[in-house]
Parts: sequence; C-alpha cells; structure tokens
Amino acid sequence: MRIVAGRYGGRRLAHPPRRGVRPTADRVREALFSILGDAVAGRPFVDLCAGTGAVGLEALSRGAEPVVLVERARGALAVLRRNLELLGVLEDPAIRVSGEDVGRWLRGPEPREVGPAGVVFLDPPWDEDRRLAGWLALLPGCGLLDGDSLVIVEHRAARQPVLPAGLVPAWSRRYGDTGLLAARPAAGR
Repeated sequence: MRIVAGRYGGRRLAHPPRRGVRPTADRVREALFSILGDAVAGRPFVDLCAGTGAVGLEALSRGAEPVVLVERARGALAVLRRNLELLGVLEDPAIRVSGEDVGRWLRGPEPREVGPAGVVFLDPPWDEDRRLAGWLALLPGCGLLDGDSLVIVEHRAARQPVLPAGLVPAWSRRYGDTGLLAARPAAGR
C-alpha cells in the first residue's frame, strides 16, 4: 500500500497485521481521487470505518483539511496510528482520530464540530449491511452534509447498498469485485 499522489505521493503505508481488514486497493483509491479531482482540497474529509487510514491519508495528501478518521477495531487503529507516524503527521492538527463506533460518533457532537464535509467515505466490512444502512440514515441529519457534500460507500460490487431518504445517487463505479457508490443530500436537506 502507498499514497498515490499529492504531498505524500509514493510514500509506503503499513499493512494490517491480520486477515479481516480489507484496505482499499491502490487502484481503487487512485480512481476515486481521479474522479474527485480538486474537490477534496480545503474541505473536511471524513473516513468512517477508516481501517488503515489509507483513504483519509490520501485525502490529506491531496489537501483535505481536517481529515477525520473513525475506526473502532483496535488492530486496525494501531495500524492507522503507525501510518500517521510513517507520514510524520501523528501530531498534525489537520488529523483527528476517533476510536469510537461509527454510529455513536455520528450521534455525538463531533460531526457538527467538523462542519459540512466535502466527502464522507464509508468502507465498512462487506457483511455489515444492516449497520451500514443505519449509518447512512444518520448522515443527513448529523451536520456533516451540505449541498456540496458527497457520501461515498465502498461495497461489494455485487451488492450495491440501498440509500435512505435524504440521500440521492450521484454516480457509481465498479473495479473488479469492489464497487463505489456516491450520493448527495437530497434537495432541501
């Protein structure tokens, strides 16, 4: 794993120590950030189920600020912190790390403190459909979204998530067995 482009482009990242953590592949991250282009720079980027932090750190490398990384699993959180060390950004005020459950974090005060994000990225375990549906339902009312925000869900390509009321599809892409679904807040939200 490596950072694809930007300030930290080419820098290597630590891999998860065990099975069960599925980092976003370099080619999928490269495609995602090619689609997003300059829309990431200067806006908050929230990476929910951040795992190793690779997606959020790619956003940081491309100028997103602040970057919020939410990851509950201890093993993944340790790798995430190691990756912050490898990039020399462990103490960077542009990075915020939370070890909370995504649902608890979305219900708390932090989303409103972050303000409207440019991108909210969700990459939950692919067998967590029910939890993902609950998290997506929380997004329209938690303070993270405005009319310019984009919610992106990485998912198993064969099973595209169902969007709740309050989010409308923007685009979707498929990369082998990985799918990306992007959504925007519905008008009036």
